[in-house]
Amino acid sequence: MSYGRLSADNEITATKAAGIHLYHLVVPIVIVGIFFSVLTLYLNAEVLPKSYFKVRQLQEKAVKRVLATHFITAKKKIDFHPYQIFIGSVESNNFKDIAVFEYADDYIVNILLAEEGEIEIDEDGTQVFLTLRRGEFLKPDIDYSVDSPTMGSFEEAVFAIPLRQKVRHSALKYTTLTRLIEQRGEINNELSSLDKPFKNSEKTIKRATRGISSINEKKSEVSMKLQRAEKKRKDSAANISRQEGAIKRARFNLNIYENYINVAKGNIRKLAIEKDNEEDTDNLEHKGDRDEEYAKNIALINKIIKKEKRRIKTTKRKILISQRLIEEENKKVEEVTLEIQELNRSEEELEKERLILVGQISMAEKQNMRRELTVNIHKRLSPSLASLSFILIGIPLGIMTRSSNILVSLGISFILILFIYYPLVATGLVVAESMNFPIIPSVWGANIVNLILSVFLFKKIMAQ
Repeated sequence: MSYGRLSADNEITATKAAGIHLYHLVVPIVIVGIFFSVLTLYLNAEVLPKSYFKVRQLQEKAVKRVLATHFITAKKKIDFHPYQIFIGSVESNNFKDIAVFEYADDYIVNILLAEEGEIEIDEDGTQVFLTLRRGEFLKPDIDYSVDSPTMGSFEEAVFAIPLRQKVRHSALKYTTLTRLIEQRGEINNELSSLDKPFKNSEKTIKRATRGISSINEKKSEVSMKLQRAEKKRKDSAANISRQEGAIKRARFNLNIYENYINVAKGNIRKLAIEKDNEEDTDNLEHKGDRDEEYAKNIALINKIIKKEKRRIKTTKRKILISQRLIEEENKKVEEVTLEIQELNRSEEELEKERLILVGQISMAEKQNMRRELTVNIHKRLSPSLASLSFILIGIPLGIMTRSSNILVSLGISFILILFIYYPLVATGLVVAESMNFPIIPSVWGANIVNLILSVFLFKKIMAQ
């Protein structure tokens, strides 16, 4: 408006005719533009983050006040973005004294209070169903609207909360520019160990997550095999112990059987001696009876000896069978031990692979965080240049339009800001945050276009 008025009244032509260069008319306003750019930078870098943080603190105090009004303490807090659920107590999966706060950006837009309720997640895991009973709702009047009710009550209501929403690092909003730069420096130091940055960190995170899921499945299979192998080894060890016990008992029995045989042979010798002695003293009448009785006793003892020999033979066979079983079980133990060692090596290798993927996810997330910090840093810096860039466009446009009409000046400003600057700013932020385009041209694109346009316009008026 100022330079349009000067141009319309031919005052710029007069200053040129007086030998005063246009530079002298432009510099003071450019200095003012630089001052406002610095002021805007200070507001964006320091004042606004601290103000947002104060607002957040006030909101937290308001939440605590609401909670304290309805129940003394909230023993449990659940975050389902953009909802916060506070629970006073839990009784048999039934929640008591529930408070639900719904946020839009940093403002509380809805408050639900209920005496009791339940929380269920659907089978797909995409929604949370919140059933509340005997409650009331409060709607803070942040827009000073009189059309919608601000409070009411209900007997029972079911609310569906969608999950899997991408939650941005809202804490960055409360961080000053100097702290953002410090955080980016810290992350740069952590990422210095990375040989080569990931081309697409989001794809890296997804791929690594799938890899970890696959490794976990393999580890689960290996763990089951390990359990089976350990059970086999334990069963074999138990069987070896049983067979060793059987051998020990069999050898004890062998000694008993051999003792029986030795006793029987001793009895035979004793009967033979007794027979010889009786033959010397007795007469011939009783000799036949004694021989018959002697033969009968000898036959009985021999029968006992044969029986014990059979038992010895059977016991020795059992010992041999147990020894063979022990050898077989020892072979099984060796094979299972080798299998367990191999499975342990496989598990260690899988764990190493998992740790590598976890490290990749951590580095990719840090890379994402570094980009997000960089975007936020440039988002703080870029608007500060807007004051100067609009001044640099406004001066040549005002001179070229040669109009003192305020509506013409406002119309041109409206067109420049609404149809050129803000669309470029919005588009630049979208492409920068989606990580599909370099940050500096994306965030600074609108100001760069303004500066290029101002240079072009200044060349045009200088050529006149």
